[in-house]
Amino acid sequence: MMKLIGRNLSPYTRRVAVAMTLLDVPHSREYLSVTADPERGLELNPVGRVPVLELEDGERLIESAAILDYLMDLVGPAKSLVPAHGKARRDCIQLMAIGSGVLDKAVNAIYEVRRRPAEKVHEPWRQHLLRQASGGLAALDAQAATRKPNDGTWLLGEQLSLADVTAAVTVSFLRVMVPELVTDGLYPALYALTEKAEAMPAFRAHPLETP
Repeated sequence: MMKLIGRNLSPYTRRVAVAMTLLDVPHSREYLSVTADPERGLELNPVGRVPVLELEDGERLIESAAILDYLMDLVGPAKSLVPAHGKARRDCIQLMAIGSGVLDKAVNAIYEVRRRPAEKVHEPWRQHLLRQASGGLAALDAQAATRKPNDGTWLLGEQLSLADVTAAVTVSFLRVMVPELVTDGLYPALYALTEKAEAMPAFRAHPLETP
């Protein structure tokens, strides 16, 4: 059985865990914080990051985008959460890139405060990172707003995609870790999509951990 390594506080790990459950891919978990156990992180991944997916033969895949690409290939186009070709595929990958970009900027803003002595924090840089993250959130909200109200559709239409998984995981993470980015009323369409996704069994099976 495959093993997914990383904890659900990591939004990168969580989006893989949710996707594996949506795809009915059997897997076990090793809940690892690379902050608490950096040596284990470096043992698993040359750059000491999670998630890591350990395949049945012992091969290890790193980085959530690469792991998700492997999983979509594994299940085939009929079950894939990424459209097979054309504009729908491009749109899905672009929205995923925006969501993961928001996460990258937000995580760097978190580190600016949490990993530096207070006197070393560069507040203008942190604000720049937050503005970049806000731009991505606004773009996701604009796409979510194209959905017809209460019609049950997702970012790309009737079918849930990895764009939705990434967007929802991103918003849920920010609500806990950088609440100033997602204060009430800022992104109503994106919030509604997130609430819908978080109510699904696959999301509830991998709840966001508290820091």
